[in-house]
Amino acid sequence: MQDLKIIQDLKKICKTSSYKEDKELIKKYSADWRGRFSKNALGVTFPSSAKEVSKIIKYSNKKNIKLIPQGGNTGLVGGTSPTQNKQEIIINFEKMNKIIDIDKENRCIEVEAGTIIDNIISATDKEDYLFPLKMSSTGSSQVGGVIATNAGGINVIKHGSIRQNILALEVVLANGESLKLGSKVIKDNTGYNLKDLFCGSEGTLGIITKATFKIYPKPKDHIHCFISFKDLRDVLNVSNFLLNEFDEKIESLELIPDLSFELCIKHKLLKKSFFQKKSKYYLLLKLSLFEDKFFFMNNFEEKVSSLSDRFDEFLIAQNENQSNDFWKFRESLTEAQKLDGKLIGFDISIPISNMYIFFQQSKKELNKILPNIKFHTFGHLGDSNIHFNLIEPDNFKKNFYSYEKAFKNVINKILIKVKGSVSAEHGIGLLKKDDLKETKSASELLIMKKIKKLFDPKNILNQKKIF
Repeated sequence: MQDLKIIQDLKKICKTSSYKEDKELIKKYSADWRGRFSKNALGVTFPSSAKEVSKIIKYSNKKNIKLIPQGGNTGLVGGTSPTQNKQEIIINFEKMNKIIDIDKENRCIEVEAGTIIDNIISATDKEDYLFPLKMSSTGSSQVGGVIATNAGGINVIKHGSIRQNILALEVVLANGESLKLGSKVIKDNTGYNLKDLFCGSEGTLGIITKATFKIYPKPKDHIHCFISFKDLRDVLNVSNFLLNEFDEKIESLELIPDLSFELCIKHKLLKKSFFQKKSKYYLLLKLSLFEDKFFFMNNFEEKVSSLSDRFDEFLIAQNENQSNDFWKFRESLTEAQKLDGKLIGFDISIPISNMYIFFQQSKKELNKILPNIKFHTFGHLGDSNIHFNLIEPDNFKKNFYSYEKAFKNVINKILIKVKGSVSAEHGIGLLKKDDLKETKSASELLIMKKIKKLFDPKNILNQKKIF
């Protein structure tokens, strides 16, 4: 009866569905992208305004109901998954999807938390501006989610992660109070920068309802290149050269292994490789230009050619279709690995100077635990973020996930040694709580927990996530 009363009360605030009324709908919103977590929410609410969000939270705070804020549900660490069966309420933001204002004079855009990122990209593009966040999930990921996890994507090297692009936030606290943090000015040195606390907090401190982001003038042109290599050391040397020579122009610099081509061709996401022959690694490079392309190309090709002994093939997209094909392939990698079998993923960052050591040592140690793992190691080399993904061997009969703890022990140990991070851009969620404990000091964790208790004393917001 108590559960029924909760659902009835929430329906008075906004559209609400319960597990009892529609099991399949609740299962859909409760399921994580990788299918690792199987618990279901008691219900899902669909507020259409910040006022409704505030009412939901005030009611939940009074009744001590646990809430899970949810955007596009594209996360990979269980950050929006229920932790108990039919005990928690998901607040889904898909109805709060308005682009409120594009302010050209102040070069910013104001949007609601449920706005899909690709819609922001399209809207700013029509106004001859650039919104910098781009990743494989931007067709379904939403504003609140990318802020809550401090998403990065392929353009971090030039524009920074989402944190560097937030000017202002509207947030509803655990008591239902609404806060407006920041403004349209870039420089605001007035005490603690509170909005930064909510970026990367994974919905544990407050619920984001609105955001104002920086937007940028669109470049005049782009250059898209693909380079193949026999050895990772050559990849790192050439990427370092490119960053030193063309740093302010490089928008994306992606590391891709040969396995990516194999998987995409196997699962019909790509017809054939762009290259004449196979190589071990590849660099996918995008440069943005505010100058004449043909003038720049002479200098660029000359400098890259001076390193020809370090790479196999060097491709430059000759038209828009070719450049689109390059990046469509890059965006297909996540789907390709999902189709290939069970996957244990590590979203990590490694100092460039230690990346070769990390790759060599980790692969050697992991192969001792389980031979024939498929190492699908790709990512944003420009900002040292690697998606170090392990796919189960072909025709594997055992439970691949039973090896996860052993894999983590190896990877975390080496990450500490090379001074890397266990989470570069996907957050901690449910999946990486032990990793956080292993790699953060007790003092850091204690301060984080004190902040959580200050903002959410009843622990109603995204409980059991991060800690």
